Amino acid sequence: MLVTIVAFEIPAGDQSLRGARFDRAALRAVLASRDLWIYGAALFGGYGAYFTTSQLFSEYVTVTRHLAPATGGLLSALIGLAGIPGSLLGGYYADRSGNLRMFVVGPLLAVATLLALIPVVPTQSLWVLGIGIGFFLIFGFAAWLAVPARVCTIEHQYVGTAAGLMLTLAAVGGFFIPVAFGHLVPRTSFGTGWVFLAIVSFAFALLGLAGRNPAPAAPPGP
Repeated sequence: MLVTIVAFEIPAGDQSLRGARFDRAALRAVLASRDLWIYGAALFGGYGAYFTTSQLFSEYVTVTRHLAPATGGLLSALIGLAGIPGSLLGGYYADRSGNLRMFVVGPLLAVATLLALIPVVPTQSLWVLGIGIGFFLIFGFAAWLAVPARVCTIEHQYVGTAAGLMLTLAAVGGFFIPVAFGHLVPRTSFGTGWVFLAIVSFAFALLGLAGRNPAPAAPPGP
């Protein structure tokens, strides 16, 4: 944060990024955007599942799969670290594709598939699943953050507010889904909990199919 404060410079040539008055009309435009609500809801399940997995995967592998606590901690850490290349690659390819929806929904469906496999794969395969969950969730998240500007054509100075609406919807999932997981597992099993996370991730990801893709770029003039 301190590096950002010291080093960040507003790009030259766009005075709107130096600040703009935020009025009710701008707020109404953000709240009325159908695609912001659709894409925000699409991440509801995946973000909640990712948050749950990153926090409780180590407990699962130590209690159920009998790995050492240090190994379980490393496995959970790799879920977060896998998001670093995921974010770079997701942003790079999503910026170059007209099918942004594919780069949001596809990774979420991959996450749901990997979650469903957790109870049934051999213990050594959990490394692949954990890394895959972290990679694909953040891969799709990078594309997801481009929705306000590329799909909804929100003015640059209001993109933060638009992204805030989407993040709020995802954060609700980040609260309620871990709570539901915590109530479900003691009454059933960890296996049932992972399947639950897979189902909610898959179901909410499908909502993203109703979202639009970016409009095709206008052909250059003569």
